[in-house]
Amino acid sequence: MSKGIAYELSHTAEKKMERVACYIRVSSEEQKLHGISLDAQRDKLKEYAEKHGLKIVGWYEDEGVSGRKLIKNRPALQRMLKDAQAGKFDRILFIKLDRFFRSVAEYHECMKLIDPVIWTATEEKYDLSTANGRAFVNMKLTIAELEADQTGERIKLVNEYKVKTGQALTGAHNQGIAFTVATVGGMKRVVKRPETKELVMDYLNHFLTYQNKSQAFVYVTEKYNTKMFYNGLGRLLTDTRIYGHYRGNDEYCEPYIDKAAFDKIQEILKKNIKKNKIKKI
Repeated sequence: MSKGIAYELSHTAEKKMERVACYIRVSSEEQKLHGISLDAQRDKLKEYAEKHGLKIVGWYEDEGVSGRKLIKNRPALQRMLKDAQAGKFDRILFIKLDRFFRSVAEYHECMKLIDPVIWTATEEKYDLSTANGRAFVNMKLTIAELEADQTGERIKLVNEYKVKTGQALTGAHNQGIAFTVATVGGMKRVVKRPETKELVMDYLNHFLTYQNKSQAFVYVTEKYNTKMFYNGLGRLLTDTRIYGHYRGNDEYCEPYIDKAAFDKIQEILKKNIKKNKIKKI
């Protein structure tokens, strides 16, 4: 056989290899409680593709994303759906159905969007060519959705109790510019962030005095010689935690100002919105 013919046969065989996209997802809670990781899923999908002669042409990874999130709120899934519609692959691989969805309605909506692309759960077996297989998938998704709803209800009750007793709902990295989490009296509480509390107080006082967000922003960034995000600081003005209030608890966290000052800020913001509308007209 000549080199030309050998290359042609090899090239033809490669073209016939099924192109697959690999979708992996893990929520922050799953990583924390069960040790499920993107790396573990990635290894399993690579192994499956190699074993079955599949060509991986794309990886789509949603890290820290719950399976209950809507399609529109899952960035990697959104990209994969667009690429499926563009015909960039023939099959989608994921390790288990719950990596893909935990909602019946969302699952069927997604199936419409990716058609005619098919999918395979590498760690589970489904025969979607039969009525029983399709019914089984629907049943599994229904059960998963029920479990997720029940878990959500339990989490809601726990969070309500935490807020009522002044406990922090999330970690220090989720508290924004003004706050952090510290242990106070043996309990995790939301307190003023030490490294920014003076800046925040200056920002609030400047806004109350001069009633201009842009000026307040420039003032504190120049005074403290720091780079801050304009919108991040701006959001503080409507954050009820700056007067200690959160979800019905007036003593949820350490306050910067009192309720009267907070109400004054809201009045100023409303006036500024009206002024801006008039200027545009």
